[in-house]
Amino acid sequence: MFTRDIHSHQETTEAAVYDLNQSILLCRRQKEKLLCVIVGYGSKGKTHKIQSAVLEILKEYKACHKIKDYILGSHLDIFCVEYQNFKYKDLIPKQEMQHRNPGAVYICLLYTSDAADE
Repeated sequence: MFTRDIHSHQETTEAAVYDLNQSILLCRRQKEKLLCVIVGYGSKGKTHKIQSAVLEILKEYKACHKIKDYILGSHLDIFCVEYQNFKYKDLIPKQEMQHRNPGAVYICLLYTSDAADE
């Protein structure tokens, strides 16, 4: 799993989205299956804008099959419906489940053979 913090250093939403896209490309090159993006809790200010923008983009990426799926760190709970419906639970490390970060988004990437099918 590759982890990237895209909300630190007072970044703009545009810079955070650019970092997201670059992180996805890097993970594909390195054949990573899971990317953890730290977007912040999204409670207010720039963190909220960054989290909203990232989630909107990931929704589009999932719809057009650029990624397999994604789940918020706050949904890593066995009693959460989103977690129960998440097909890629086995990719998330156990320590992430034990120490959930509500400011993280876990992104399951396409495998290289899947990307060739597009």
